[in-house]
Amino acid sequence: MIMTNIKQEVSLAQLIAIIEQALAQPQTEQQTQTNISNEILNATYQQAVDAYQQLQLSPALTAFTYLVMYQPCERKYLIGLASTLHALEQYRYALVFYGYASLLDARDAGVTFRIAQCYLALDQTREAIDALQTSIEQSFIAPIQPDIRRLAQTLLDEVL
Repeated sequence: MIMTNIKQEVSLAQLIAIIEQALAQPQTEQQTQTNISNEILNATYQQAVDAYQQLQLSPALTAFTYLVMYQPCERKYLIGLASTLHALEQYRYALVFYGYASLLDARDAGVTFRIAQCYLALDQTREAIDALQTSIEQSFIAPIQPDIRRLAQTLLDEVL
C-alpha cells in the first residue's frame, strides 16, 4: 500500500491548522505543487475508499489524513476523512471536516445531512433540526438530490 512510506504522524488538530491555513491563504495550483503525483493521490484515494467500504477504518483514516495533508482543499478528501471519523464515532471532528467540505460547496445536501446525524449523536437536537431543514432546502438546488431529501425528511419527522 502506498501509505507505508509515511514516517510523519499528524494529529487531527494539526490537520485542522493545515486546512485553515489553506482556506485563509489560497494559493495558485503552481504554488501548492508537491512531489506527489496525481497518479499516487488517485491510487491512495481509491485505497482509502476501498478500506472505508470494507469497514477497515484505521487504514481509511490514515489514507484520508494523508490526502488532506497534501490537498487540504480537495472536497472529496475532506468528505472521506469526515465520513471515516463519523464511522469511528468521532462526531466533533467529523463535524469540523464536514464543515470544511461545506465551505467549499454549500449546495451539497448530503454533507449537511451527515452534519445533522453528528449533531443527533451528540444530543444537539436543535442544531440537528436546523441542519436537516437546510439539507432539505439544499436538495432542491442543482444537482437536485431527492434521495437525500427523503432521508432528511424522514429523520426530521422522527426528531420532531
